Amino acid sequence: MIQLNNNPFIIRIVRNVHSFLQPGYICEGRGQSSGISTSASAAITSVYQSIFGSKTKYAGLSYLGLDQPETAQKLLEGITFRPFIIELENITVFVSCLGKITISNTNKVGHNYAASLFHKYRRVQSVFYQHIDKNFFVITIYQNSQIVAEYKDISPNAVWNKTGVLTSILGDTLFVINHSITLDKINQARQELGSCQLPNQCMLTDWNNEIIMEHLYELYLKRNIRRSVEWRQVFQNWMQQKSHIIELYTHFCEIYDLDYKFQERELHAWRMMLRATGCTNITPYNKDVSCNEFWTNVPDPEKDRKTIAKLYEEGLLNVNSQADTLWNCFRNSYNANSKGIDGKMRILSIIAENFTYKEIIEQLEVM
Repeated sequence: MIQLNNNPFIIRIVRNVHSFLQPGYICEGRGQSSGISTSASAAITSVYQSIFGSKTKYAGLSYLGLDQPETAQKLLEGITFRPFIIELENITVFVSCLGKITISNTNKVGHNYAASLFHKYRRVQSVFYQHIDKNFFVITIYQNSQIVAEYKDISPNAVWNKTGVLTSILGDTLFVINHSITLDKINQARQELGSCQLPNQCMLTDWNNEIIMEHLYELYLKRNIRRSVEWRQVFQNWMQQKSHIIELYTHFCEIYDLDYKFQERELHAWRMMLRATGCTNITPYNKDVSCNEFWTNVPDPEKDRKTIAKLYEEGLLNVNSQADTLWNCFRNSYNANSKGIDGKMRILSIIAENFTYKEIIEQLEVM
């Protein structure tokens, strides 16, 4: 908050609706709002002029206090990575993300690594956004915040050759993945990662913490599921739904094929991962009744446990298959029949009582 002409004005930095590459600014005061502006100066000036009817203009960034060491230090508290610049001949490369860093990956950038540079593309000044997407090296070219071209290949040299730009410089050099400054930053990140005592468990509030979730994935899932499985989606989709409760196999259908056959080892790993991330199995019956499993992600699961138990008692979960019903009826009627093995007619009549006429016709294909 700042004071202008003895009036309070609030300035906020938000996401730019026109370009994700730039911040947006909102200024509010005396019931007036600038909306999202492309600069702090434009935001402050528009509201001030609207309130006081003047033509006064303000240099917005100076009012944000970003030039003050105390403000900068406060903003950087808890930040483990700070973007950095590497100068290459007449080109400046801005490294905005080192990607996935693990203790075992010595001197190697990871998935989501990103670095940008400015250069002309088809005679227009452009942003070349270089990043690593899993096993691919990608270059996305922006002009006026709009994507005009994108190239992808298995190596930095190959993808830069496709652009037809800066052909005199190797792609490895332009990605700066092997530059001494980059390697130093990776080493620092690995040392900080090694010095941190990451927890072996977390709660729902930690699910957006990539470092913690990646650590738990390494502990419980990595050796037991296919690398192609989008395991993060299990947690992201769960957070986005209104209910805290999921049916496990139904939820898995969003990342696995419908006909996928789970191995017990894989399911065991998933259950360990779910427990480690603060989830609780609240299934109100054993596996003899059904294979369906109900889980909740709330810290105190008792309310959800009672809800599921109540639904099960009232027959609203629909967990029994017709095959289960048939064999349960067969077992019960066999045990109850006084004629033993010769009481076939009595057995069939008991079984028939548990199915509708339509179900019997459809399943037995009789008229």
